[in-house]
Amino acid sequence: MEITIHRGTQEIGGSCVQLSSGGRSILIDAGSPLRESQCEVKLSDISFEAVLVSHPHQDHYGLIDSLDPATPVYIGEIACKMIAAARTFTSRPPLANNFRHFKAWTQFEIGPFRITPYLMDHSSTDAFGFLVEAEGKRLFYSGDFRAHGSKEKTFDALLARPPQKVDVLLMEGTMLGRESAAYRREKNIENEMLEVLSEEKGPAFLICSGQHVDRLCAAFRACRKAGRIYVVDIYTAWILQILSEHFDTTPHFRLKDIRVLAHGPTAKNHYMAIKNNAKFTRFIREIYKTDTAIKESQIAESPSRYFIKNTRIDHLLNALNPPQCSLIYSQWSGYLESQYNPQSWKLTNLRDDPRVSFHEIHTSGHAFRQDLKRYANAINPKLLVPIHTEKKQDYAKHFQPIQVKAVADGELFEV
Repeated sequence: MEITIHRGTQEIGGSCVQLSSGGRSILIDAGSPLRESQCEVKLSDISFEAVLVSHPHQDHYGLIDSLDPATPVYIGEIACKMIAAARTFTSRPPLANNFRHFKAWTQFEIGPFRITPYLMDHSSTDAFGFLVEAEGKRLFYSGDFRAHGSKEKTFDALLARPPQKVDVLLMEGTMLGRESAAYRREKNIENEMLEVLSEEKGPAFLICSGQHVDRLCAAFRACRKAGRIYVVDIYTAWILQILSEHFDTTPHFRLKDIRVLAHGPTAKNHYMAIKNNAKFTRFIREIYKTDTAIKESQIAESPSRYFIKNTRIDHLLNALNPPQCSLIYSQWSGYLESQYNPQSWKLTNLRDDPRVSFHEIHTSGHAFRQDLKRYANAINPKLLVPIHTEKKQDYAKHFQPIQVKAVADGELFEV
């Protein structure tokens, strides 16, 4: 089996791996870089017959819109829905890809490759690693994973019954250079949110990814325990609907203690993106029912009753003008810095507003160093190859006695 990491050996995100066997090739992930990359990947320059997508984060699927529509793209069903939702609500056309869905732990074949998807604990729903077998060789691609999230049992299950006789492990190392003491377990997030919501006498606001389902659910549980009403934007309501169709633990926006902010600038943008799409006809009717929709004026009548997840908190602060409030920031801290986010000033303005008590309550979607070690030791590959990391030079030190091979972007190697 021949392996080429076209991008990902020296940066976090933008992953793209080519596997070749018997004159046929597939890609695992085709991601766009998170930041400016020194390595450019053009899929048109690579010969392959199918793509596996590990999970619905742009740095793992962002290039698939450049594919020939006939090229099969293998992806989880929920992941496919998440990608479609993101494109719809940002007014981009639907992808024309030839999507084919796989299920966790159910083997399938693409030419000479036999593939087994492994469900992973990650900040994205429907995240997978892959065991790929061909020509008597076995490769395991970790994808993005962690051991401290709401699906940590999947990590424990993999350690208890790891794939056997793995020749090469491509393992992410996002957090390899960072100490775990600075990060919380996902189960702690809810309790910390609850503490803020219980102590705050005014309104409370939430900034987090609309597709970080673990975080949305933690916020809802904390909100309910604090006796508040959870207010979400239209996009988040749609995400909750999708997930509640698959998981009983995901709250539906029609619950009595959830409201949809269906009016205002964010709502207008979301409504305009879906109003002419027949798929959303029933959804639109549901979110505008009187016992579901809420207006800013209604929130203003008793703002301390609400915990509000919205992208335009600056507008809501001006509209509600509370003397005090709490803002829970539940995203990567790098977005507060201009070097990573050109619009970081919008967030820092909120943080520095004298009315706002700013609380960073977040944990990583990636495994801490000690969990990376447990993972690598359990799989015990003949060869460990760094990917999705800025610390490939440190793998040999941290993962002894496993043999490590740090390759360059575009470098072909065989197993």
